[in-house]
This record gives sequence, C-alpha cells and structure tokens, in this order.
Amino acid sequence: MKFGHPYVLYGIPVALALLALGLHWSRRRRLQLRSRFTGAGERPWAEPNADPRARMLDLALTLAAVTLLGLALARPLWFQPDARNELRGVPYLIALDASRSMLATDVRPSRWNVTTNALDRFLAGNRADHVGLLTFSGVAYLNAPLTFDTLALRQMLRYLDPNVLEDPGSSLTSALERAGRYFETNRIQPRLVLLVSDGEDLTGNPVETARRLSRQFSMKVCTVGVGTATGSKVPLLRGGAAKNSFGQEVISRLNESNLQRLAAATGGRYFRLGDRGQGLDQFRDTVLAPTTEAIAREDLKNYREAYALPLALALACLVGKTLLAADRRMRPRSLPGIRVAPAAPPPG
Repeated sequence: MKFGHPYVLYGIPVALALLALGLHWSRRRRLQLRSRFTGAGERPWAEPNADPRARMLDLALTLAAVTLLGLALARPLWFQPDARNELRGVPYLIALDASRSMLATDVRPSRWNVTTNALDRFLAGNRADHVGLLTFSGVAYLNAPLTFDTLALRQMLRYLDPNVLEDPGSSLTSALERAGRYFETNRIQPRLVLLVSDGEDLTGNPVETARRLSRQFSMKVCTVGVGTATGSKVPLLRGGAAKNSFGQEVISRLNESNLQRLAAATGGRYFRLGDRGQGLDQFRDTVLAPTTEAIAREDLKNYREAYALPLALALACLVGKTLLAADRRMRPRSLPGIRVAPAAPPPG
C-alpha cells in the first residue's frame, strides 16, 4: 500500500495535538466558569456527575475519527495490477559471447548451440520485458536495441555465427562498456545486463570495469556461465583446433570465478546455464520477477483507491459519538443531607 498524498500523514499528529490542546483549554474554561458560580473552595455538590467511562469512550472516538479522516485525505492506494493493462517489464540487455571459444564442444553439440537454443526458449516465454541484444568477441556490437519484439530477436539468434566474426579474442570489458553507453545515452532505468559467456577475457579487467559502471551508471550485471571446468579445444572452421603463439592447441574452460566476481561487483547474481537453460529460468524467477513487481509498484495505474475504508470508519466513529451522547450519561450519586434547624417553640 502507498499514499497518493503522503504529506497529509505528517499533519495527523499536528491535528491530534491541536485537538488535545483545545480539549484541555475547554476543560479549564469550564472549571473557571464553575468556580465563579460556586465560589472559592471545594464544592462537592457542584462537581458534574457525568459517567467517566462514557467520557473516555467519547474521547477515543473523537481521536479515532480525526486520525481516520487524515488517512482518507492522504489517499491510500491498494496495489492490484490490472491484467488488462500491458505492464512493461524490465528493460535489460542480453550480452552474448560470440567469440570462437563458444564453439567448444565440452557441452554437446557446442556451447554456442546450447546457448542460442536456451535463449530461444527463454525469449519465447517472455511476456512484456523490454529486451535488447548485443554480441561481443574482441569488440562489442549492438545487434538490437530494446524492443518488445522477441520474435525478431529469436530470428536474429539463428543467423549469428561466431565463425564469421573478424574480431579475434573475447572482451567482457567491451561488452560492459557498450551496454553502459547505450543505457546512459537513452536514459533508460533500471539498467540491467544479462551477460552470457564462458567467462574468458583476453583484454582489460572486466571486474574493475563492472564496478566502475555500477558506480557511474547504477548498472547491474547478472552473469550466466556456459561450458565446463575441464574445457575443450576451440575448433576452426576449416577443421583442426586453434593454436596459440607457441603452437599449442588452445583449451577453453569455463571461468566461473571471473563471472562470479563480475556479478558480485555490481550487486548481480551468477547462474550456471545448465543443459536446458535452467540458469535462465533462475534468472527470470529470482531477478526479473522481483524487479518487474518493483517497477509495477511505481506505476499508479496498478493501484486502486482505498480511501473509502478509513472514511467509512471515521463516519462510524462520528455516528457512535453521537449515539453515545456522553454529556447526557450521568452517574448516580447520593447528595449530602440537608440539615433543617428545629422549629422554635411558640411564645408563651
């Protein structure tokens, strides 16, 4: 629940304090007027015999009525999303590693095929999220800005191929920098990146970059790891395996620690992709769902007016105060006896 006019809430204690001062002044005024009528000194017979319990209940009803009227004026709103209205979900970028290491076959048929198939199923289950796509190897490219057209993103994934990219290497830093520039240029909030990679980075320091972007742009990065710790050779398009400058075959391994530290630096979370994309489902349940609800709670279209309840209770208190009629409820008491002087005997 939230309030449409929360500043009114600050006036409720002030109103109660003024009411208490007014009641106190009224009581003192009645005592002064009564003392003028009865004279100085105690006059037990002049004390009012009103029922004290009725007076206390009357005061409680008065204070409750003022408080409830203040709550009604503050315009309480009850969160209830309307399914008929299209709720915009979370805007986020998918940063997909398209380097040659994603062609490794430590997961069958390859890291790339498993990743793109999992992303296809993930996007197929998307409802209202605003999703963009960028791919990176040595350099990051924005393939699609934020869009609701997930069908177009799924088609785009089918035509991406790490074999045709001319930028060698894998640079997580370039992907993070490109995502940060896009969010800042388009003034998009919140800023969330889903980085899908095997965690290998051949240039820069992605953890420090992520920490800097988190401070500078309030960008959160969640990472999804692809591959295994044992790793596999990186195949070439014409057959064989990639070799380093020393002529040794390159073994690509999942660098989970790098992805975990990168996510932790921005307040995000790390997930392992799994055979059927279980990591993406966990990302949807533990990150997207709470963020979507938080965004929905900021939209007043998802709230219903609830002022009727405190207003009805305030009116009920006023009606109860009227029916109680505390001023007319008297407590029975015995008056002191009146001494009558004996009659004087008749003369003579």
